[in-house]
Amino acid sequence: MNTASSVRPLPLPMPVGPDEGFTQQRFYAGDVLYTEGMPAHHLYVIKEGSVDIYMVREEKRVVVETLGPGQCFGLASQLVQGKRGNNAAARSYCELYLIGHETLERELGETPKFTRGLLRSLVERLAVAHELIATRVNYQPDILVYAQLLNLLGIAEVGRIKTDLRSSASQPVLASPLLTDVFVQARTLLGHSDVHIRNSITKLLMLHLIRIDDEKGNGKRVIFSPKDIVVQARRIVADHTDTEKVDYEYVSVDEFAAMVDVDRSLLLKKLAGSEFAEDIFTFRKSEIVRLLNDKGKKFFADRKIKTPEEFSDVEDLAFADQKSLFDAVSRVDLFDLARLLSTVDDEALKEKLLGCLTRTRRQEVQQDMAELGEVDPMAALQTGKALVAAVREKMLARR
Repeated sequence: MNTASSVRPLPLPMPVGPDEGFTQQRFYAGDVLYTEGMPAHHLYVIKEGSVDIYMVREEKRVVVETLGPGQCFGLASQLVQGKRGNNAAARSYCELYLIGHETLERELGETPKFTRGLLRSLVERLAVAHELIATRVNYQPDILVYAQLLNLLGIAEVGRIKTDLRSSASQPVLASPLLTDVFVQARTLLGHSDVHIRNSITKLLMLHLIRIDDEKGNGKRVIFSPKDIVVQARRIVADHTDTEKVDYEYVSVDEFAAMVDVDRSLLLKKLAGSEFAEDIFTFRKSEIVRLLNDKGKKFFADRKIKTPEEFSDVEDLAFADQKSLFDAVSRVDLFDLARLLSTVDDEALKEKLLGCLTRTRRQEVQQDMAELGEVDPMAALQTGKALVAAVREKMLARR
């Protein structure tokens, strides 16, 4: 299944203001634009970035399309005032045009009935296609899926009792359905294309789970043991994860945290600090699994070590050398420092900053922190930015 759209991008509408019925909004990677069942108030046109259209079926999030600049989405099958039939999330930073229903109604009202009916038909067909994609994605490995299909075909051919019995030579009873019948059943039951079916049968053949005999005049037959094929397939897939099956699956941030065994708040901090790739930011399960296999859970728990040039946040001071930090902290007003420290959640960093003070100054700061009421976040942010800039300058000067 190829979720990347192959449709040629449409020309972008001219940027216009709210008076003309258009608004413009920005979204960031991972932002959910809407969810299935919500009222459809807008049609979206992508000016910049990319958006994933996904559906949730059997507790799995399946990406059915990835759209880019010039493409539109969010048009309900009722065209106006419908319900969302899918979900949309920003795959990267996006700038989108939002076209309201009044504008859409006005434009459609001037459209010939034939064109309007054609548009409605195309929207409904797209909705059906999305549903088929979402419901036909099977997260079991293809090897096991086709082994189970052949097991059913084999039992239908030779009977369940015979498949459970063995001859005196202790040889299993073999089934031999026509290869064409296997294709027909796979198309009907699984909805797979001929290319997909052929590739899956080839996998079974290479794993020696089946063999194919060509009976001249009667066609090719698939030879296998109905009794053993599923057991053998389960044994094989237990040691070989079919990662292609999770390429289009999303996971929530809580599922992400559970997978990598890292606290949710720490993951969000690392995500906000751009320490993970874009595919992680949108919580694609395939990328998380790949990194778990390649780098282990430690990769998700450990913060990326930053150089002074990359310092931008107070938490980056965890990577500062003690001398530069001591020089910069000693020049900060104690009350401002107390206000800043009250907003720092990382206890190790807080202790590192307090360690730059003499005992008397430390006690004074801790006393101020204990007596502080509600802290102005903007004032604390300004103090933090100034401290980070001072530390960065001192570290760069020492090179």
